[in-house]
Amino acid sequence: MRKKRDYAFLILLLASFAVFAFAAWKLFGIYTEYHQGTETYEELQDYVHKPEENVDPSPSQGGTSEEGTQNDGIGYLQVDFAGLKKVNPDVIAWIQIPALDISYPVVQGNDNYYYLHHMFDGQANKNGSIFVDYHNQPDFTDSNTIVYGHNMKNGSMFGTLDHYQDQSLYRQYPCFYIYVPGSVLEYQIISCYAGRNGSAGYTYSFPGIEDFQKFVDTVLSYSGYDTGVAVADTDHIVTLSTCVNTDRNYRYLVHGKLLQKIQN
Repeated sequence: MRKKRDYAFLILLLASFAVFAFAAWKLFGIYTEYHQGTETYEELQDYVHKPEENVDPSPSQGGTSEEGTQNDGIGYLQVDFAGLKKVNPDVIAWIQIPALDISYPVVQGNDNYYYLHHMFDGQANKNGSIFVDYHNQPDFTDSNTIVYGHNMKNGSMFGTLDHYQDQSLYRQYPCFYIYVPGSVLEYQIISCYAGRNGSAGYTYSFPGIEDFQKFVDTVLSYSGYDTGVAVADTDHIVTLSTCVNTDRNYRYLVHGKLLQKIQN
């Protein structure tokens, strides 16, 4: 009887060790992917030159607009698109969200799947890339351009996008910036909310003006707070989208309208 108990104890011990080893292996894999992603995107920062002083651009640079939207005192980046295109010809822009310390290259592929699991340099990695919906024009001239990014647990990529649930953050930083070759596109946030995957916020085609207006009215009604920003039927919207980790059927969306296009 004792031998049987000892044998059962040994099996239980070995099983526990196997479970522990498997969990440790999984955690190591997760850590490795996060580290690889962080390292890769940190290296890409070499293609971006920050302004020497964090001051508002002068009026001659086209940097002034309505009060509270003057580039948030950050100055404009200088992006080496020629260098980035040598690494990945799919690059179309660079996104900067000052409130969240988000600063990444933006790519566009032939579908909406490849860059979910591949980084900017082509490595397979759960960090993926920040990418524009393949249905959209690459120059952000559509009525609604959709930009996707993963909600990473370490806060990288779009992992902090849902911080815009805090209205005080919006009041302090109402704008984000998209850099394209030769220009800076400044967007003022009009709506932030958690919505179902595939909801109205993901509409990219509008047969008529009334369809676009319906889209605007809908995303404004979804917002967690009133931004007070008016949107005209001629405006251009960028929609930032990331996962909601607590519910796979929902996404957190931030919509911004184009305030101005600045030569850079």
